[in-house]
Parts: sequence; structure tokens; C-alpha cells
Amino acid sequence: MADHLRWGILGGASWIARDAVMPAIQRSRNGRVTTVASRDPAKTAPTLKHLGDFRYCGYEELLAAKDVDAIYIPLPNSMHAEWCIKAAEAGKAVLCDKPLAMNAAETERVVAAFAKANVPLMENFMYRFHPQHARVREMIDSGLIGEVREARTHLSVDLMSPPDLNNIRMIPAMGGGALLDMGCYMISAARMLMQSEPLKMRAWWKIDPQTGVDIACAGVMEFSGGRVALVSCSFEATANGHYSVTGTKGVIEAPRALILGLGTRVKEALIVHMDADGKRSEEIIPAADHYQLAAEAFAGAVLAGKPVPLPPQESIANMRAIDAFARSAREGREVAV
Repeated sequence: MADHLRWGILGGASWIARDAVMPAIQRSRNGRVTTVASRDPAKTAPTLKHLGDFRYCGYEELLAAKDVDAIYIPLPNSMHAEWCIKAAEAGKAVLCDKPLAMNAAETERVVAAFAKANVPLMENFMYRFHPQHARVREMIDSGLIGEVREARTHLSVDLMSPPDLNNIRMIPAMGGGALLDMGCYMISAARMLMQSEPLKMRAWWKIDPQTGVDIACAGVMEFSGGRVALVSCSFEATANGHYSVTGTKGVIEAPRALILGLGTRVKEALIVHMDADGKRSEEIIPAADHYQLAAEAFAGAVLAGKPVPLPPQESIANMRAIDAFARSAREGREVAV
């Protein structure tokens, strides 16, 4: 078995590739970037020289490269499905930025293509690999807060002060909007905390009149046993991601749960517990780069020939919930998931 994965980046001009994922792969214990594909390789190369010496090429050339084991795809949301399927047909393992596709039906087609090609696929929900979430699950499973009754999740970033209309997240044709960009996290986190799938959804969103994309969303997800998750995301608020879970005996809060900085700016995480009497305790989780942890986990599975840690069915389930959220917001009513 090889000791490291040879990575290709399909979309090297992306900021998330340049500032987060590529540096994380280069720091990882079991992977190295060898090849970067972009629409304009000559223009992209100078922006990445600080990360290493790479071969630069076009998209199709990357797919055909014999010395590339896996591909990371950070393209705009609207392009994920197309290039994931092309990568599958080329026999390449893929780690794709979230969301995996634009809707559940498209996600199912992507997953089917990888199953047919018998190559690994994982959606890069990097936050799931941070140790704070495993610790929160341990606390919940231990019965510390009793029976879970409610969760709250939130993620936001300010793109509106002033409006950043050229940002791809503000362009409908490229899969823009707060729900696909940030809501996929809040819904994923709610499902993680509840350890089950939602049954119903009631959602609202705010549409920007200039661009037509949703710039703020909020909703209530109903789970079995009358449990609920209150979820929200926004392009109109400060950069922040947090969640809390309330049980019959106490509350657990993760004030910095989804945005923890990049590279050398990665911050430590904090878990707060408050019992039924109001007694509060805090637990510090050491700083960890969840992008690096996700890349290492994916590479380890691919190198060992084992299933990826976040299976494709997880992506389908999350997108079904996102679709229901959008349908509820659009139609102004409660819908079944």
C-alpha cells in the first residue's frame, strides 16, 4: 500500500482551494498535491507558488493523468455534479466541496456514477472531523444532559456590507444563495446532533432583490418524538458558526463550531455545559485544522481500500433535507422531508 495519496486540484483558482484545502493537504501526513487544473493555468500558477511546485494543466488533462490518485473539486456549486461524474468515469477518487450537487436527484446521479465506477467519493464536510464534535457526541451519549429535546445551529458571513455582487455565492446560475452555501452546514449539524433524519420542515428565507438569491434563511426541523432543531444561516451577519443542544437535564453549547479559522489562524474550540441547576463548566478542545483532518481521513480510506468516513448516502440524506427546506420556504408551508 502506498504511504501517501497523489492529489490533483480541479479548480485551482478557487479561494477555498488556495487558502484552506491545498495548504491542509500539503501539511497532511498521507497526501501531497502534484497537479493543479484551472481554466487559465498560466494565470493560476503564480498565486499558488508559495504552496509548492505543481504541474499545471486543464481540467480534461487532469482527469487523464496517470500519476493522480484523487481529485479535490472546489468549483462553483452548479459545476460539482458534472465534474464529479467525469472524474468517476475517469476512475478518480473524489473529495468534493459541499454541497455535492444542486439537489437530491442530482446528488443521487453523482453517487450512482461512483458506485458504477467503483471509486471513492466523499463530500467535504470538513467540520465533522474536528474532535470537538466527537466530544459533544460523547457527552450526549453519556446521558449528561438527559434526553435530547432541541438543537439550534447557525452559520453566517457578511457579504452585504457592502454587497459583494460579484461573489459566486451571489450568482443564482452558479448555485449561489445562503441555503446551499451555509445552510448545508446548519442542516448537517442538526442531523448530526439528533442522530436521525428530519420528518418535516417549516422554513423561511429572505431573497435579495438585486440578485434573486436567498441571503438569509431560518427554519424548524421536526424529528421523531416531537424533537426539533432550529436552524439559521445568513449572508448579512458577522462570520460565526455555533450550535447548542438542550436535553431534559442540561444544555451543551459549542460557540465556535463551524468556523475555526484557516492554517496558522486555526483557533481552539470551546464546549460549554450547563446543568439543570445552572452550574456552568467549560472544556477547551485544542486547535485543530479540520480541513487537514478531513483530507487525512479521506486519503487514509482511499489508500487502505476502505469505505470513506462520510459515506455518499449521508450526502443524499442531507440534500433531501435541503430540498425540503427550500420547498417550504418557497411555498410558505410545512412540508414532509
